[in-house]
Amino acid sequence: MSSLHSNTVVAMRDTKPGDVDGAAAERPAAARASAAARTPAPAPTAVHGLALPLLIGLLALLVSLGYQVWLLDQDRQQLQQAQAQLQPTVENAQRLRRSLDLLAADTQRLADAGNGSARVLVEELKKRGITINPAATSGAAAAAATAASGAGN
Repeated sequence: MSSLHSNTVVAMRDTKPGDVDGAAAERPAAARASAAARTPAPAPTAVHGLALPLLIGLLALLVSLGYQVWLLDQDRQQLQQAQAQLQPTVENAQRLRRSLDLLAADTQRLADAGNGSARVLVEELKKRGITINPAATSGAAAAAATAASGAGN
């Protein structure tokens, strides 16, 4: 009796709810597979398949470019601050340079007039590769030129 019971269980597994006589159990597996193959699979839509990756890529590009613009703006602001902080130092260096040029031009004029100490100083400066611009103006004219150039900036 146990063999009859196991056959019944197997037959029940193979039957569909509509099959009373177990006809589905007699159908070969190949026929069932071909029936499943005849059912068309849903076709992927090309528009949705490409739009999402393209949208994500464009969004990533936009975020990357925005970040680069923000970094460049931060760098520009830092450079402007550094330039503003260095501006007094640059102006002081320009004033010192003008005063040294005036001093060297006056020393050159003294050397040309026959002053021995000025002549030795000018020769030492030439040995060290320092040239003197004799056309530099002296005294009050240089101060007026300095004030005029400072007002022009």
